[in-house]
Amino acid sequence: MPKFTLNDQEIEAKPGQTIIQAAIDHGISIPHYCYHPDLPIDGNCRMCLVEVEKMPKLTPACTTLASEGMIARSNNDRVKEAVRGVLEFLLINHPVDCPVCDQAGECRLQDYYMVYGLHTSEIPLDMKVRKRKVVDLGEMVVLDQERCILCSRCVRFFDHVTGTGEMQFFGRGDHNSIGTFEDRPLTNPYSGNVVDICPVGALTSRDFRFKARVWFLHSTDSICVGCSTGCSTRVDHRDGTIFRMIARRNPEVNKSWMCDEGRLSFHRLQQWERIARPMRKSVDGMQAPITWEEAFISVDSNLKEIASKHGRESVLGFASASATNEALFLFNRYMSEKIGATHFEFRLDGEDRTVTEKEDEILRRLDKNPNTTGAIKLGFANEHLGGIRGAIEAARSGKLKAAVIIYFKPLIARAGDDEKEALIADLVNALEYSVVIAPYKANWQKAASVLLPVAAWTEEEGTYTNYQGRVQFAGQAMLAEGDAMPAWEVFAGLLYASGESRLWLSFDEVFQSMKESVTIFHNITLEQARREGALATE
Repeated sequence: MPKFTLNDQEIEAKPGQTIIQAAIDHGISIPHYCYHPDLPIDGNCRMCLVEVEKMPKLTPACTTLASEGMIARSNNDRVKEAVRGVLEFLLINHPVDCPVCDQAGECRLQDYYMVYGLHTSEIPLDMKVRKRKVVDLGEMVVLDQERCILCSRCVRFFDHVTGTGEMQFFGRGDHNSIGTFEDRPLTNPYSGNVVDICPVGALTSRDFRFKARVWFLHSTDSICVGCSTGCSTRVDHRDGTIFRMIARRNPEVNKSWMCDEGRLSFHRLQQWERIARPMRKSVDGMQAPITWEEAFISVDSNLKEIASKHGRESVLGFASASATNEALFLFNRYMSEKIGATHFEFRLDGEDRTVTEKEDEILRRLDKNPNTTGAIKLGFANEHLGGIRGAIEAARSGKLKAAVIIYFKPLIARAGDDEKEALIADLVNALEYSVVIAPYKANWQKAASVLLPVAAWTEEEGTYTNYQGRVQFAGQAMLAEGDAMPAWEVFAGLLYASGESRLWLSFDEVFQSMKESVTIFHNITLEQARREGALATE
């Protein structure tokens, strides 16, 4: 690997790396606009100029390969003056509308101006070139041509990532601008990514536009739970409300991209009514609120009674492929060790077959659950039942008497979702005793013997295993509503009520227990899961 010196610091670059790539890997900041790690190099903004010994002119760091013995500088007066000149050129016709620009607070023009600029414009306001503002580009994107600095990131994204080529340059000279042919809307399912990669306020999100200033938002690292890809994301929120979800770079999963469906999926969380308290059906057939302690004792005693009377094969643990690994781990542990159950299922519609099947050639998968692989690895695919239809048949024939069921509504809607939920309702109706664990209300839940509220996605910490077998961490962005608690905590409470000597008090403790008990998680650390994830290996 070549070693070179940058700003008097010796750096070891990977083979084929440019100066800016090696600098970023070593925490050295070089200003740039057009360079993006997941797009082809263009070298047109000239902001990343560096001085390299034996080269007569300054050279762009994004196009210059690092070589053995090279000596480069990005922080001397010559480079700073050049960068200042480039920035002044970019700002000649830029509008001074920062107070109403959605990019304010995360705009590199603002940031670099404070570091390298602080110059007085030589161009009077009446001589500035005026371009089009608030151009409608469809459901996801709004274009402001005046703010564009022609970095070409959006053009390269549509040319090289989606292959659809909707955006191009139009015009010449200082009248050059980006746009779509005849202002045609962006309709491909990844168009929202150009908002993320735009370094200024030229491309803004129609969904997030004018909703909040970014400096008031809190950010939490998470994953998209819309399909089995499990794209790394960042959730921006404030006061218990999610304002946006954007892609978080993970070269091993989604690079810097996510689909528009996943980007907007958090809105469905606000459409459903929450289950506020644990409920138990009384002798008159009506559900009434109970405490968590009463719920744990009641569920544990009833399940044990049924298992003792009808045999342990009469009790089913039906999981959700949208539950965390930690919840599934404690679920299996409780049902198998304390109740003695032998039947475990999670499949509503052949998720084990579709988990790796592509919906397109970029990111989307046909399986709309984030943790199907985790459910399989943690023992919830019972070939004796073959899915929920087999479980319903067994319940109707009297072989199954009781079940504990977790159900999370899908955040990305698809045809057939209502039919899948109807199957859950059929299972509940066919059982003598049922415990339903869910975050949101539904009419069919009135038939459940016990109804327990749990935290929804973004309300709990946990890990998910995507279609690759990669275990990734999703953080807690806000508190759960009402008396709801994380699903792993429900099963920790049931285990404790059933006589378990250990009491898990945090997600970290459950993760450590899962790591110690389940072979495929042995070599995974929480630090790896929080960064790019780690592969669960046999």
